[in-house]
Formats: sequence, C-alpha cells, structure tokens
Amino acid sequence: MRISPALPVLFLAATAAGYLMSLLGAPLPWMIGPLVLTAAATASGLFTERVPTRIRPLGQITVATFVGAHFTPEALHALLSTAPLLIAVSLWVLMAAMLVARLQRRLFGGSLVANFLAVVPTSPVEAVVMAEHHGVPTAPVILSQTLRIALVVTVIPILLYAGTDGPAPSPEALRRDGLTGATLTLAGALLGPVLFRAIRLANPYFLGPLFMAALISSLDLPAFDMPGPLLAAAQIVLGTWLGGAFRRELLGGPLLGSALLSSGLLLATCGLGAWTLSRVFGAPFATVMLGIAPGGVTEMALTAGILAQDVALVTAMHLTRIFVIMPNAGWIARLSNRADASAHRDTGR
Repeated sequence: MRISPALPVLFLAATAAGYLMSLLGAPLPWMIGPLVLTAAATASGLFTERVPTRIRPLGQITVATFVGAHFTPEALHALLSTAPLLIAVSLWVLMAAMLVARLQRRLFGGSLVANFLAVVPTSPVEAVVMAEHHGVPTAPVILSQTLRIALVVTVIPILLYAGTDGPAPSPEALRRDGLTGATLTLAGALLGPVLFRAIRLANPYFLGPLFMAALISSLDLPAFDMPGPLLAAAQIVLGTWLGGAFRRELLGGPLLGSALLSSGLLLATCGLGAWTLSRVFGAPFATVMLGIAPGGVTEMALTAGILAQDVALVTAMHLTRIFVIMPNAGWIARLSNRADASAHRDTGR
C-alpha cells in the first residue's frame, strides 16, 4: 500500500491545529482542530489526496473502548429506569428527520427518498449504500450527511461549553488495573470488531469494542482506561477523516445551501426536542442535547466525556436511536420511493 507523502504532512498540521485549539481552551480541541483544518485544506484544493477510510477504525476502536468503560454496574442499573426517555429521544429524532426532508423537498425539489437519506441521522456510509440501492445521486447524500455530523460536532460542544461556568473537567481515568487490566482491555478492543463483523452487525469497529469494554466494566473485571495521549490521537484521526470528506466538487451551486439549511433545521428541531424532553423527564438539558444531537455516537459520547456529562446515558440514547432508525430507514426509504412514483403517475395523468 503506497502512502502519499502529503498525508503525514496533513496529520502533522492537524495535530498542530488540535494543539492550538487546546491552548485556546476550546472544547473537544483534538477533534475540532483537525476537522476545521482538513476541511479548509480539502475544500480549497490545497490538499487533493483522499484521506483513507481505513484509518477511521483506529479512532473508532480507541474511542469506543473509552466510552464502554463508563458502563459501570451502577451506570447500567441507572439506565434501566431511563427507557422511556431513550425511546422518546429516538422517535423525536426520526420524526424531525422526516419533517426536515419534506420541507427541503418543497424548497429545493428532488425526490422524497433523496431528501430523507440526506438528512436521516445514520452513518454516512449506510446512507450512501441505501442511496445507491434506490438510484439516488450519492453526492448530495455524502455532503449533507458529512456536513450534518461536522456541524453537530463543532457547534454543540461550543454552545454547551459556553453555557457552563468554566472549563469542564477532563474525564479522569476510570480504571488502571495494571498489566492484567491492560491485557483484558486490549483483548476486548481487538476481539469486539472481529465478533461483530462475524455476526454481520452494523458499525463493528465502534459497537464491537464498545460492547466488550462495557461488558468488562459492568462485570467489574480488571480494566485499563484509555491514556490521554492515545485518546487525543484517536480524535485527530477521526477529525481528519471527517474533514477530508469536504471535497471541492461538492461545494458548488445550491447543493451547499440545501445541505446547510437541512442540517441547521434538523439541529434546531433536535434542540427544541432536548429542551422539551429534559423538562418532561427532569433530565439535565446538556445531557439530553448530547443524546438527541443528530451526530455520530462516537463523537457525541466523546463530547459528553470531555464536557463531564453522563457518558453512559448519552451513549445509551444514541445506541437506542441506532437500533430504532437503522432497521427502519430502509423501509421508510422504500415507502418514500413509492410515494414519489405514485405522485409522478398522478401528475402524468
């Protein structure tokens, strides 16, 4: 495998951007810094190479292991009483995506299925696969999905950070059980993706290590929390990969405006949902906002840890949303496709 000389330079610059953000006291600096720098470099044409997709699992496995370590026996017991909140969050996000998709269709045209796949909070890869299956152009889906995640990862931490009385304390090491703990944690991190790939579950590089780390933590087995430098390196990898998706050819014409509007509307609708559900269920607004935010579970769980929120509850909200939306996105897309076809037939009469 040939590695472009420009790629190490990009990662060095991304690391410097993360360090600068950390000096400025920005929230989630090691992800936001690389994301902003890489997005600017790729969109301007300064960096023309593709950031390899194969590097993302490295960051996912590290962050997933960090997140899973928060599923202590006490945390899991507490989550059992939050099932109504978890379901309410998932349904609100799904309804918000469907509403924004319909509004975007009225404003910018296109098929209902195309607009739905562009805004539904799921993995960009999964959305593109469904777009190909339904004959939908993939470029708008890629841009909208990537922009949505980037907007959430950038805006939510800054807003929540600004609403606090000061910098949130960095997450402390949960467990450091020596060589035994480090060995068991490493084995779980490596075995998780293999296990989840073997049984063909979605997102194995995050859900696999997350499951294994949560299992180790919930059973109170020897464990070893992620060292700070390793966690920072994982954020650099994820931020650089995410920023590298902002290709110049995707940013012309009305496509960017459509993606910005839909992402902003979805984020605003979810913000209203966070305010409403936090009052209904008596949960902290910041925690619910991170749980309902239409970003990736990796990024939001990590943000919760950095902002000293309830990582276990935030992760549970996102995982519930994944299991509510992902199995149902396919039939909703098919139903949208049929509605479009029926509308075309009626128009042609």
